[in-house]
Amino acid sequence: MGAHSFLIGLLPFFIPVYLWRSGFSLAHLSLLIGVSGLSFCAVLGIWQRVARSWPLPRLIALTFAIELILIILLSTLGNSALSLIPLAIINGVYNAFFWTTQRTLFIRITSHNNTGRQYGNFQIFVTVFLKIGLLAGGLLLDAGGIKWLILLSATVGLASSLWFYHVVADTPLDQFEHIDLSQSLRYDDAQHSRRIFVIDGLFLYLESHFWTLSLFLLVKQDYSRLGITVVVLALAFSVLFFAIKNIIDKYSGALVYSVAVALYVASWLIRAAINPDTSMQWLLIDLVLITFCSSFFRLAFNKRFFDIAMAGKRTQYLLIKSYVSQLILGLGYLCLAIVLLIWPNAINVTTVYLGAAALALLYIGYGASNIRQT
Repeated sequence: MGAHSFLIGLLPFFIPVYLWRSGFSLAHLSLLIGVSGLSFCAVLGIWQRVARSWPLPRLIALTFAIELILIILLSTLGNSALSLIPLAIINGVYNAFFWTTQRTLFIRITSHNNTGRQYGNFQIFVTVFLKIGLLAGGLLLDAGGIKWLILLSATVGLASSLWFYHVVADTPLDQFEHIDLSQSLRYDDAQHSRRIFVIDGLFLYLESHFWTLSLFLLVKQDYSRLGITVVVLALAFSVLFFAIKNIIDKYSGALVYSVAVALYVASWLIRAAINPDTSMQWLLIDLVLITFCSSFFRLAFNKRFFDIAMAGKRTQYLLIKSYVSQLILGLGYLCLAIVLLIWPNAINVTTVYLGAAALALLYIGYGASNIRQT
């Protein structure tokens, strides 16, 4: 997973800002997200068959191959909205294979009473490689070295695949009951999971694409500065993250989660308040606060998610979330793309962030009692 995280930092992380620099708009970015979500949802059935039958090293090698295709498509992107469609489809396929495999592996190595510590350790490990990739990717993009990015990605992918074949057991990832879209849409429990799954995909892309674009504009559309900014913010948070990752398992889950949701709401309000006239001193303070609030929430949320998964459906619960979240975000962002294509100035990011702050309040009801499928 470290190699994958490094490759994400090289180029896929920069997808929203690369599109912006290439002349695409928020409408086109929303189109990319929407098609990616529907593609993710459509390919989950294939992932399930592969994960149950293929040896894990072959599954990892396939994921590297899809990632390389994604990078090549991005590097050869045209200047029309239609050229975004194949990129978005492959982006969804790659996300389905990478993130579903990673989360399933995490469930396999986690016990019910240590999800906070395990996720914290796992997140630190992944983050280190991601940030190294961000620095390298930002520098190479600024230098116009897109061909070097492809070559480096191919080399890392091939070397990592060969390494996996030598050190990872030649067995399937997991054995689990097949879950489809219709089953996922009917699923509900006492934890209010379905409601949370509906909104969570929207937030993941708001953070990974819209907020990344906002940061890019704040650093004067400079790839290297963006990479360095993200790394510095991660380092600033890592000290606090290291301190809280073990503590989170010792305190009341309800208290930790409620505080995390409140901080997450605050992070979106801070985002909405930032503007080009904000002084550098306050901007740095705001960015550190946003990073802390968002990262703490993701730690608490993922602990709660994996605790519920471990207590019940495990991999099936993960797949249900993916189906519901990706379908809703796909349809939601496609609707946003249509609105922005017809009325380009109808919505701005400040309005989006204020809406996100209100919507984030819905997270508070997640995980109150034992799972009950209806």
